[in-house]
Amino acid sequence: MRFTRQRWRGASAHVMSHDVHSKGITATRRSGPAWARKAAMRTLAAALAIASGSGCAADQFRFHRMKADKHGIEIRDLDAMIADANPAGIAVEQVVYDFAAEKDEYRLGKNDVLDIFVLNHPELSSHRAELGASAGTTIRKDGHIHLPIVGPIQAEGLTLTEFETSMREAVARFIVDPQISVEILRYESQKFHVLGQVRQPGSFSVDGDTTLLEALTLAGGASELANLETATVVRKGQLLPINLADLLRRGDTSRNVFMRGGDVVFIPDTSDQKVFVLGEVQQPKVVGIQRSGLTLAEALASAGGPTPARARRELAVIRGGFAKPVVYRVELERALLVDDQIRLQPGDRVVVAPHGLSTASRYMQQILPFLLGAQALGLAAQGGAGVAARVTAAGADGTP
Repeated sequence: MRFTRQRWRGASAHVMSHDVHSKGITATRRSGPAWARKAAMRTLAAALAIASGSGCAADQFRFHRMKADKHGIEIRDLDAMIADANPAGIAVEQVVYDFAAEKDEYRLGKNDVLDIFVLNHPELSSHRAELGASAGTTIRKDGHIHLPIVGPIQAEGLTLTEFETSMREAVARFIVDPQISVEILRYESQKFHVLGQVRQPGSFSVDGDTTLLEALTLAGGASELANLETATVVRKGQLLPINLADLLRRGDTSRNVFMRGGDVVFIPDTSDQKVFVLGEVQQPKVVGIQRSGLTLAEALASAGGPTPARARRELAVIRGGFAKPVVYRVELERALLVDDQIRLQPGDRVVVAPHGLSTASRYMQQILPFLLGAQALGLAAQGGAGVAARVTAAGADGTP
């Protein structure tokens, strides 16, 4: 009769089963450790073949094989990652600002206290608390100062020079060629705020001369936990394109703006700034982002580097939420050449992929308990066969 391979295997299995059942203990003796070792070797060879085959077929990291429209991810390359790490300004909505137009100008506002002096007319001058000391004249809530006889004079919104001119014109209606001098005693109308990781956070008066660097100095400077790379300067509800790390560490004073009323400088901390290094590295771990930022090489070095026997020369950096993350496909050797341009962002997941042999090794680690169990069963079978043989021999001799 002609058997197909499948039928032959089935018949062979049937014959073997019949032989085992018919010969009883003798068949058990054959299925001792030698049989177990052969079975283990066949399993090992099959596992290695499967693992090696899957590793060879999967010559790329699995994120390379994922489709953006099918799996809900966005795939980018190393060049895009470098561009995303070095945006032209802050990567959020921001105001287009002309830094060349910056000037030290102060405009008067409500509650500012002025020292007004009109030569030979003390009734129009600010009151003197004592000789040489002026109590000052406060700009009222309506934005005016009020002088006897002259009446209200607009002050709010004017520079000191503009206010002097306006006051001289108003007083000239009552006095011939008035000699007027005006100084600011106290700046009370406008405040800027420095918050976050500074040693003395608070609100400070705007005087028209205080720059951003001086504002940080007034606040005691940045603390040890300050994250200057992500610090922000907000003016009138919009972000100014200013990087405090460039200003303080790299000496770029081109954006050392003068502080204006309502400006908010916020410096976050680094305590929740982390990236995750996973996959085939020596010590998978969470790596904190320091004040100077974190590059890809620094993150890998913090995790002990890739494992020499298991890591591919490629990795993936996953950025963004789990709904639609951005996956950067990176060749490790090329990335190290431009590492100074690669800045990781909080929440990034760096995954170093395994290669084919590593995959086979992982399979073997998973089936090792099974192989050990098969060997144990073989040894147990051999011991059981020996006991049965001695019982049979004793029965034949008539020994009780």
